[in-house]
Amino acid sequence: MDELYVIARRVLLDALDALGQHRNATILVGAQAIYLHTGDADLVVAEYTTDADLALDPGLLSKNPPIEQVLEGAGFYSSTSTIGIWKTRRRTSESCDIDVQVDLLVPARVSPGSGRRSARLPGHGVNAARKVDGLEGVLVDQAEHDIGSLEPEVDPRVIRTKVAGPGALLVLRLGSILTDTRSATNGKRSIELLADLFGNRGSEGAVMAARAVQPMMDADEIRLTSEVLAGDLLNALRR
Repeated sequence: MDELYVIARRVLLDALDALGQHRNATILVGAQAIYLHTGDADLVVAEYTTDADLALDPGLLSKNPPIEQVLEGAGFYSSTSTIGIWKTRRRTSESCDIDVQVDLLVPARVSPGSGRRSARLPGHGVNAARKVDGLEGVLVDQAEHDIGSLEPEVDPRVIRTKVAGPGALLVLRLGSILTDTRSATNGKRSIELLADLFGNRGSEGAVMAARAVQPMMDADEIRLTSEVLAGDLLNALRR
């Protein structure tokens, strides 16, 4: 396994450790959450990512300790250019220094802040987390999982935390998402976007998927597969 992926998982665990007192309000989203659901799939594209995305539920987040305080105490520093990005520098086995980042995100519809980008969480730094549209489903569709390191012989940590469910991660809102006032609007819009982006083999999403796996797989097959799978999902939702 690529060393960068091992380091990225180590950094994720460091961040979850640091946010321990806010763990109940923390939800793993993004690529690392997807890989926890899919496992070692037989794919021709990369299975892991070198960053991490954590959503925060303002309704469960306490005011203390300040997020910036615990993350800085764990060796993270905030980005000077983008709100909600926290980085830490790590050294590889080849003595190269790399930056690994963790993004702290708040679903826009439940963000307490009125600003355009900053979530402005009470008790926390103004730039600690940023507002993001489309994450509302993770507040409804989630479950606890054990997350372990990718180097158990060196780092035996296993941390239990909330992980966004497949419905939220695929932005295909489940029934509970579509009927919950916090996420219904974004859920309906997500279904519209699925049809627009993958509803036929010439759609932008299908074309991008085909481009991503070339030349390992046939582009026409990927575009057709995207159309068929999207159609099956949309038909199931309509039923």
